[in-house]
Amino acid sequence: MNAQNMQDAAIEAPIEQSRGLPLLPDPMQVWQIFRRNLKLFLAVAGAVLALVSLAYFLQEKRYTANSALLIAPSDSVIRTPDLNQPNTASTDDKAIDTQMRLMQSPEIAQRAARAYAVDTLSPDGDAWSEDEIESLAARISRTYTVIREGDTRVLNVQTNSTDPSFAATVANLVAQSFIQWQLEGKQAEASGANAFLRERLAELESDAIRTQAAVDNFKVERGLLSAQGATIAEQEVSTINQQLAMARADLAEKQGRLSAARAQLARGGGGADVGAALGSGTIGTLRAQEADSSARLAVLTEKYGELHPERRQVERQLADIRSQIQQEINRVLSSLEAEVVTARSRVGSLSGSRGAATGALAANGRAQAGLNELQQKADAARTIYENFLARSKETAALEFAQLPDIKLAERATVPRSPSSPNTLLFILMGLVGSLAASVGAIGVAEYVRTGIATKRDVQAKLGVRYAGAVPTLESTIDGPAVESPQDYVVNHPQSLFTEAFRSIRAFLLLSAKSEPRAIAVVSALPQEGKSTTAVCLGRVSAMEGLPTILVDTDLRRCGTSQLIGIPEDKPDLYDYFAEEATLDEVIVIDKESGMHVLGVKAPQSSPVNPLIERNIERMLTDLKARYEVIIIDTAPILGVAESRLLARMSDRVLALCEWRKTSANAIQAVIEILRNTNATVSGVALTQVDIRKYASTGDGDVYGYTKKFRGYYVD
Repeated sequence: MNAQNMQDAAIEAPIEQSRGLPLLPDPMQVWQIFRRNLKLFLAVAGAVLALVSLAYFLQEKRYTANSALLIAPSDSVIRTPDLNQPNTASTDDKAIDTQMRLMQSPEIAQRAARAYAVDTLSPDGDAWSEDEIESLAARISRTYTVIREGDTRVLNVQTNSTDPSFAATVANLVAQSFIQWQLEGKQAEASGANAFLRERLAELESDAIRTQAAVDNFKVERGLLSAQGATIAEQEVSTINQQLAMARADLAEKQGRLSAARAQLARGGGGADVGAALGSGTIGTLRAQEADSSARLAVLTEKYGELHPERRQVERQLADIRSQIQQEINRVLSSLEAEVVTARSRVGSLSGSRGAATGALAANGRAQAGLNELQQKADAARTIYENFLARSKETAALEFAQLPDIKLAERATVPRSPSSPNTLLFILMGLVGSLAASVGAIGVAEYVRTGIATKRDVQAKLGVRYAGAVPTLESTIDGPAVESPQDYVVNHPQSLFTEAFRSIRAFLLLSAKSEPRAIAVVSALPQEGKSTTAVCLGRVSAMEGLPTILVDTDLRRCGTSQLIGIPEDKPDLYDYFAEEATLDEVIVIDKESGMHVLGVKAPQSSPVNPLIERNIERMLTDLKARYEVIIIDTAPILGVAESRLLARMSDRVLALCEWRKTSANAIQAVIEILRNTNATVSGVALTQVDIRKYASTGDGDVYGYTKKFRGYYVD
């Protein structure tokens, strides 16, 4: 492959359409999209704002009033010291939700309506009828809602009405009606409980009396009468046991004294210590006399001897005293024996009595089981009666001492300003809605837009190079255009409009170094400015001093030839292809620019198509020998087949696309056809561009910066 072919392949090679999606959209691209859809944005935004404003002004003004209720379980009831009352005002979420549901019941609305009817007149100016009160209750029910304030125990009664005074009144009446309803309910509950307790007390009292009478009768019949907590049999057995124990102790004591006395006598000693053991006073006196006589006897014996009469007299006194002591000892022993017999007899008697009492106690024990059963029933009946009696007294005391579990924390005041419509909300809705609708409309417009509008579109959608843009003449000047575009480029060579064609020419001529260059100007559809572009491009090249010829090969429309004007008396392209005229004979010179033109005078209906490969090759060979720039105006590619042959045989192909009009599919089809015919497509240029909407041509195009270059152009 030679250098020229390599360069042509590089020119024709499609541009990569994507190098990876960016994380965020290009801000300039977003701005361009916005600018080119500015009118749509403003129209949609204005329409949405108008609709929101209309809705705002048509909406009825409503006022909101708010009263607050506090659930206060600690102060819900006056409690008595002896009554274990449960806390009926639970503050868990379920209980509070229940309170909220009850507040929105028809009963509360009905009470509020009746309270409202007391202080006001009906709409007719008369007293309220039942039907009117029912209607008012239904209206109140629709007017208010109950809302819990966060996680607190505060419930807000919110009313919404067109009448601010009515809203405040209803909020207060609903709160007061609920408090009164709850209080009446508590009082009714206490009254009902008290009535039940009184009725039940009569039954329980009778039952307690009956069961206690049964216990008493059973005791009498079974001999179970008691004193000081014990039955008579139990007391008798206890007494006998105590007496028997004392008798046995007494017997033991007396037997001990008797045994001790006998033991002393058995040891001898003449009963010297028996008196002391027995503790007798008489023996004590006799012992003293015995001691005195023994002492005198000893003295007399020592003094006078045993035969002295006084001694003998003392000896007889001593014997007499000792005889008295022995007699006294014998009497004491006899007395002790009698006491022992008596004590033993008493113990035997008490033992017999205890046996009889124990038998009676055993009989009582068998009867005690029945008594216990009767006593339990009597005790249970008495306990129940006493509990109900205490409960009755307490409920009677509480019947008129009830307090509600909820109290009014804040009264509603008459609202001064309406809560609906919410001005700020409508403003936000209008702004957000208009913005969203406008952005959505732009998105839809961009989605359904099939035309090519920017340099990015050319490169991204078509995959070819961007050759430039041809503006409309009106968009480059101030005021209306009084000249045709092809004349304007001649009369205003330093204008912005003329500079557009210089840019396209520079793109075409600088894209390769081979000379001369045959440039085919093609389009997908008619009326895309192809002939005007070809004429203006040729005139600009000719005015720059380049040998330029414009060839009109659109034999069916002859657009270029009509713009230039081919004399009727001069042979044309048909004659040249038929070899009936030479090239010099058919060429027409454009006096304004010096450009040569090879055109046709008028379309011909000849069945023979002169645009065949042999004729085109001969024409191009002749023209390349004379001209550096050969501009070939062709018929639309999609409609005329010979244009594809002309494009393939040309050195370069400039495809034109009407700005925002020609669909991307149409121009893509042209590019595909040209590539399939091996034509060298240099690029695509946009035509009939309104540069006042400069953003639509893309930030990479010169028209995106038109205002900055205004000083360089002379219109």
